[in-house]
Amino acid sequence: MPTSPATSREDKIPLCVDLDGTLIRTDLLWESLARLLRRNPFQLLPVLFWWMRGRAFLKRQLVRRVTIDPAALPYHEPFLAFLREQKAAGRKLVLVTASDRDMALPVANHTGLFDEVLGSDGKTNLRGTNKLKVLVEKFGERGFDYAGNSSADFAVWRGAREAIVVNASAAVLKRANGSVLDIVISVSTLVCCFPPPIQEIIYITRRTHLQPFRDPLHRHDRLRTQPRR
Repeated sequence: MPTSPATSREDKIPLCVDLDGTLIRTDLLWESLARLLRRNPFQLLPVLFWWMRGRAFLKRQLVRRVTIDPAALPYHEPFLAFLREQKAAGRKLVLVTASDRDMALPVANHTGLFDEVLGSDGKTNLRGTNKLKVLVEKFGERGFDYAGNSSADFAVWRGAREAIVVNASAAVLKRANGSVLDIVISVSTLVCCFPPPIQEIIYITRRTHLQPFRDPLHRHDRLRTQPRR
């Protein structure tokens, strides 16, 4: 079956994926920090000194001292399945994280999904506006889609063509239904939902430049997660 022009254009738009809280259910900064202090509590003093020099510097020091097995991390399996579908369709996937790049690389290699890894480098903490700047410089304004989970990702979503909200808190979802959708045109299918006890929802919002936003939020074929207990 020949590929439609719309599908071809979709495949050419890279999907940029956040790591902490999005691809995995935890944060590599806190995972590595906990491992370091559990191994040697006296490392708390140098940790505080590194932290005073900025989060990027702290992360670089931790990655030099702590090794995390990517196979032991808690992944968002339904989201991984979605990414595998995107990869199989020929789409470029980019892991973009505030974690140190050297700590994110083993995760990317373990999943076998990502064509490129962008992360903090010991000087710049790749989060929020810093992440947006790098992605716009690399792919252009509205030249990428972005999957994230936290309030820090709003800065990136505003510069993306498509915003994918994964495993977000109620506060982030509420804000997404307000501030983010003020600058998008329509909302396509709810891609996936995750099992209890944590409500983990993925929305995809599509932007266009042809008309101002008028339509309310539509959720087609919505799957509902079970409420928390």
